[in-house]
Amino acid sequence: MPPSASTAGGRRQARWSRESIIEKIQDWAELHGEPPTSADWNPSLARWRAQEWRIPRYRDGDWPSTNAVKRWFGGSFDAAVLCAGLTPRAPGPKRLAGSVAPAPRVDGEPAEVAARLRTAEARAAHAERRAERAEGRLDELRRRARRATEQAGRARRARDRLRDEESASARRVESISAEAEARVRAALDQAEAAARDAIDARRVARAAQGAAAAADARAEAALRLEAAAREELGRGKADAAWRAVRAAEARAQSAEARSRELAELVCGERRELTAAELAALRAGGPSGPTVLAARLRGLARARASGDRSALARALGEVASAAVRWRDSL
Repeated sequence: MPPSASTAGGRRQARWSRESIIEKIQDWAELHGEPPTSADWNPSLARWRAQEWRIPRYRDGDWPSTNAVKRWFGGSFDAAVLCAGLTPRAPGPKRLAGSVAPAPRVDGEPAEVAARLRTAEARAAHAERRAERAEGRLDELRRRARRATEQAGRARRARDRLRDEESASARRVESISAEAEARVRAALDQAEAAARDAIDARRVARAAQGAAAAADARAEAALRLEAAAREELGRGKADAAWRAVRAAEARAQSAEARSRELAELVCGERRELTAAELAALRAGGPSGPTVLAARLRGLARARASGDRSALARALGEVASAAVRWRDSL
């Protein structure tokens, strides 16, 4: 017989509850055809009352002890029977120790055999009822199992859908990331190319500025030579003047060549002038080193201002002055 209480953590814990005790009282009544008494669930009390026949019935099943019942129902066993919806039984006469009561006969059989038959029938009926309850519980468990299986299937399908959506999202993110990286690389390449172009443009600009400064210096030198030549001519030194003139012409030719180089550098390509363009350059206007020097200074100013139309106009004036001076030689 298992104990009615257990020990856990140094404290005594009740094995039976109020509801389980009421259920056991009802099961006893169904099994034996009558509610239990305090002697039925207390072997010591059954021996003291000389009712040892109650002890096997108590030990054949899983029943609470009389003390466990009284603990939950204020010390009264009959109160527990009343709570189970049954009428408490009177304890009945006590048997003296060592005495044997005559066994009454029922239909020619001893009363004990008849009682055992009734007990067996009651037990069979109780077993049938318990089997029916077990079958009902089994059906309920099967229904719960089916519901759990359906829920598991739905959860599995939802998990698969979620996994598929996560995979699609991951693929989309990878595609977008790859496209963004390609765009960034293209932007970086364009920025590097623009930086290189800017560096080249600054280099060309510095070279053009240097060439313009050199042309200005040569023009100023030509002006000084012209002034020196005039001064020499005014003093009657013709030979020296002619030498100065020829030197000025040589420098003018050099300046003209430099101006052509500068024009090629600024315009970006070299081309031959047409006959109409040469005629336009030769038409009218003064010529000589002074005129060419003035046109070169105008070219330097136009280059420094950064105005492309003024620069083109200054280049045309330089070319026209150089061609007219060359034709006059």
